[in-house]
Amino acid sequence: MRSVQLPGFAMAAGAIGFGCASLGSRVAPADGVRAMAEAHAAGVNWFDVAPAYGAGDAESILGTFARGRRDQLLICTKVGLAPPQRNALLKSAYAAARPLVGALKGLRKAFRRIPATRNVAVPLTPALLVESLERSLRRLGTDHVDVFALHKPVHADIARDDILQALSDLRRAGKVRHVGVAGDAHAAQLALAHPDVYTVLQLADDPVDQPLRRLQAAAAGRLSFITHSVLGVDGMRERLTQALHAGGAPAVRRLTDAGYAGNAEQTVSQLLVDRALAANAGGVVLMSMFSSKHRAANIARAEGKVRPDAIELVADLLADGGRAAR
Repeated sequence: MRSVQLPGFAMAAGAIGFGCASLGSRVAPADGVRAMAEAHAAGVNWFDVAPAYGAGDAESILGTFARGRRDQLLICTKVGLAPPQRNALLKSAYAAARPLVGALKGLRKAFRRIPATRNVAVPLTPALLVESLERSLRRLGTDHVDVFALHKPVHADIARDDILQALSDLRRAGKVRHVGVAGDAHAAQLALAHPDVYTVLQLADDPVDQPLRRLQAAAAGRLSFITHSVLGVDGMRERLTQALHAGGAPAVRRLTDAGYAGNAEQTVSQLLVDRALAANAGGVVLMSMFSSKHRAANIARAEGKVRPDAIELVADLLADGGRAAR
């Protein structure tokens, strides 16, 4: 797999990272550990987790996987969201529903819409930062994390003096190698004003608005970017699939000539993955890894050459589809 050297990191990172949001909830622990091991064997070494993930169990499961491998991994965890309330009941529901939820996409979406499954925002204080990190370290079974990020923070908190000081203190203590912000594009923009504290920015990669391009230009190579939601920003895969149909034979022929084959959904998925890898060629793109099918497909795209033309293809497909719809 292609690797990238992130600014200030001693270890190179694989071009794609393993998102652990479903680890322990939708995905059973044993299945998750097996998926992580197979991804790691293929070159994936970035693992993205948070205290709220997996209904609160993801960090502990990742810690089980990391045992004996810690020096080969780059781990990002966060602070700011807690697992859903009534967590014991939720975990039981997840365990009972896993066979169906794993097989039915519609059921997964419906499950996520249930209020009881939503994570809870926690007000940030210096004491909370310290306590949350200590709990994460215990669950992960490590003495440090490579990235400690504010998780969907209130924008005003990003520049608070007490928060900046607490984060800097944790980094100086050696428990945190890098500090980041994992939120929306505006949160990332605010973090740019404090490059002495925030050195990692995580956000969704939106092919339409393209905030990543603007942020990269402003960062001038000084910061690391982690992107996610390759297929899912505002239903992007569905929008592109509709645009492909609307564009008709010329649109299909252009993608075929560019090397994209299969049915419309497969073609669009390949194109979006290539676009994300090209848009964040110097960073890490978080991708779906729990399904063996998705894992193999995504790793295969990351083993190929970067496709800058995919950025233009996506933009043109959206524009042509929009004109056809009118």
